[in-house]
Amino acid sequence: MVALLALTIASCSSDDGDVSPVEVAYVSLYQASPNAPGLDIRVSNRQINYYPFEYTDHTGYLRFYPGSRDLSFSPVNADNIVADTSLVFEPNRAYSVFVVDNYDNLQMLKLEDNAAAPEAGKAMVRFVNLSPDAPALDLMSETANDPWFEDQAFIETSEFMEVNANNYSLMVRSAEDESINLNLPNVELQNGWYYTIIVRGYNTPPSGNNNVLSAEVLVN
Repeated sequence: MVALLALTIASCSSDDGDVSPVEVAYVSLYQASPNAPGLDIRVSNRQINYYPFEYTDHTGYLRFYPGSRDLSFSPVNADNIVADTSLVFEPNRAYSVFVVDNYDNLQMLKLEDNAAAPEAGKAMVRFVNLSPDAPALDLMSETANDPWFEDQAFIETSEFMEVNANNYSLMVRSAEDESINLNLPNVELQNGWYYTIIVRGYNTPPSGNNNVLSAEVLVN
């Protein structure tokens, strides 16, 4: 887990001296670029991480001021910015921002984590393919006849889908053949919870890179 500074959320009323809350957005950051070095993170030119933001690091939700925010990444202790964009965050909404693709083409993928509440006994799941060289992928339960999600290309995302809250053995397969077979055993999807299942890493890693294709279940 990366140690990060929370962006402050309090302000003062000059009329009565009361401290009142300021609206915030909730933003999580995930480093999914499999050949990037450790990164520094800046929000509106303010560095927010103490330690390098490494591959597979996940911050959990941070509090951001709402509105348009400049988000940039640079190598640790370096001045050159390798990815920079402005993202809009609405107050009282939750977002996931993934750093994706190869280091020489680093980019950001912003997803809204807000969805309707599931029915009783259900969980919400979505699937995101973050592997820069994998083919389109399917995600399915071992006991299901049909995939939960089909033909997900790189940085293509799904909406949240409602499933029965239960323990699952999940499988990620290449959509057109059987060249990719990833298993996620004993995945517990709890009643009323939201999950993002990601695939990350290289299907064929470059020489000297050990970040092979793998899957992870994130709690939103």
